[in-house]
Amino acid sequence: MIENMVLTNQTNKITMKRVINDQSILEFQLLLSHENWEDIFMEDDANTSFNKFLNIYLRMFHCCFTKKHTNCQAVSKPWLTKGIQTSCNQKRELYLKVRYNNEIEHKLYYKTVLQNVNQSYKGSEKTVL
Repeated sequence: MIENMVLTNQTNKITMKRVINDQSILEFQLLLSHENWEDIFMEDDANTSFNKFLNIYLRMFHCCFTKKHTNCQAVSKPWLTKGIQTSCNQKRELYLKVRYNNEIEHKLYYKTVLQNVNQSYKGSEKTVL
């Protein structure tokens, strides 16, 4: 179990986020309202029409909602092994499936996986701390 351990220090990660606020939304709506959509409505082929629409929409979207660089500090969790990270990701995927599925068998399976992941997480955390 120790060999899978990933020791991480606090490091800065640069991520990109879109700036979406009231002003940018209004600008986006204004650009959409002033766009000439006749070319799209006059097109006979649905695929060509959709591609033209998407190109116009994305051009305006990227213009109004610009990307901004942000620094994120990673939290140091030396007890978080690769195995636990994988289990947490699988648990998350299972949760998303169970959330939209009302079958009792799936919910019971999710609960057992949840208990196993939580026990592994807490046990690993106690051994390191």
